[in-house]
Amino acid sequence: MNTIDYILPAHWAPILINADYTGCSDEDGAAFDEFSISEFGERGFDDITLANDDKPEFIKYHDAHNYGVLACDCLRYTFIR
Repeated sequence: MNTIDYILPAHWAPILINADYTGCSDEDGAAFDEFSISEFGERGFDDITLANDDKPEFIKYHDAHNYGVLACDCLRYTFIR
């Protein structure tokens, strides 16, 4: 099992965990889609976990900043492939 950790926006949690885009803006949804395809390809990822002990932390240069996402509260997500 291969895992990789990313520091990503906390407000992406519904998209990442439940594929629920309803609470995000069109820009956030597009940024997530671009991030996901760039990092995982069309196949996507098999599963994701969120560390229970993590609390959101304001971070300027997180793993989604190259996709146009500004500084925001972020969490550490572990992706499983």
